[in-house]
Amino acid sequence: MNRFRKVLLSGILFFSLISPAKAFDLSLLDLSSLNNLIPQDIANETTKAFGILLSHRPYQGAVSIAENDAAEFKLELTLVKVGDGLLNALSANGVSGTSLQNVPSLPVPKAHLRKAFGPKVDVGISGLFYLGQYIAGGDLKYNFYQPEEGLGAAFRLGYTTVHAPRLNVKSASVITPELVFSRRLSAAEPYIGIGGRLISGTISVTFPDPIGTLEKSGSGTTSYAFTGVNFVIGSKGLRLALEGTYDLSGYSSIGTMFGVAF
Repeated sequence: MNRFRKVLLSGILFFSLISPAKAFDLSLLDLSSLNNLIPQDIANETTKAFGILLSHRPYQGAVSIAENDAAEFKLELTLVKVGDGLLNALSANGVSGTSLQNVPSLPVPKAHLRKAFGPKVDVGISGLFYLGQYIAGGDLKYNFYQPEEGLGAAFRLGYTTVHAPRLNVKSASVITPELVFSRRLSAAEPYIGIGGRLISGTISVTFPDPIGTLEKSGSGTTSYAFTGVNFVIGSKGLRLALEGTYDLSGYSSIGTMFGVAF
């Protein structure tokens, strides 16, 4: 993540230096106008990248957890591949992204709590909080088809909000609609699904005086397919999930979630 941050900083600084403003004394400028020196495509790709990296991931199939238990507490660790979008945006604007190419994937940990509200509905929340920085997300899942045999189906709507100035993210939000299909077996629930992410936010980068803080809003969308399996060990016991995602923007992921049901 530090390399990712350095690439972003170098790109923004590059444009601050080569812009027409360098022909003038910066101390004479309205420095808030320097925000326009950040190229929009870099702002969009950066916002999109952080939105995908930090998005809430339920690691759940279509069947409500009410079938086995009422609540679960789990820990997530997801490895997300860095996509080419930001690298291409930097290259298109004359900035080298060599250090970003050397980052194969980024780890994203979170804590999760999930609770059932009847045989068709369950709700999950996740978060990571550190020194005033936070990632907070959640989802509502509704199982609209559950035959005695075969695949069940559910619609899931997720939301994530991010405030991480240390990563140059002033704010970001992600809306995540998904369709998920699964079949509950005696000790496991394999599942597949498709989804999309609608991402918006503001990046914020602080430079030494007299430049100060630069901000730029960005947005993006992406679609993806995912598959995984949840292992159920006892009605009130251990839980383990494995999941892989193929993202059309290149930010594919693989991860695990483990914890207990109670």
